Amino acid sequence: MGKKQKKQVVIVHKEALQRMNYLYQAALAALSSSPAQPELSHFYIHTMKTIGTRLVLRMDPSIKRTLCKSCDTLLIPGVTCTHRIRSRREKHVVITCLTCGRTKRFLARKSYQLWSEREENTQTATQTMEE
Repeated sequence: MGKKQKKQVVIVHKEALQRMNYLYQAALAALSSSPAQPELSHFYIHTMKTIGTRLVLRMDPSIKRTLCKSCDTLLIPGVTCTHRIRSRREKHVVITCLTCGRTKRFLARKSYQLWSEREENTQTATQTMEE
């Protein structure tokens, strides 16, 4: 009985994911250094989204929540967006982009988890990668 050999997980498009990560960090740095001039940040985010679209790569939901869908603005509370907690029907957070006025709504339940953060889904995802 020998040792079980671990299967190595191969990450497809690793260079593209690294580039997208770099562009996101560059956009954040550009916007934090000069909030009055968000054009460079827009360019970086637009380029990042283009790379992801072209190669059909999924962005993490935590990254998606910090981007405006319509104008490619990096959403930083108090600088490029406003955060409000509303309690109609069910408690939710409303994020409004100050550039284009688009709103995003997210549930604010204590027990709420994203699909990608649920334990059973992360286990099945790693199992399919290993197979």
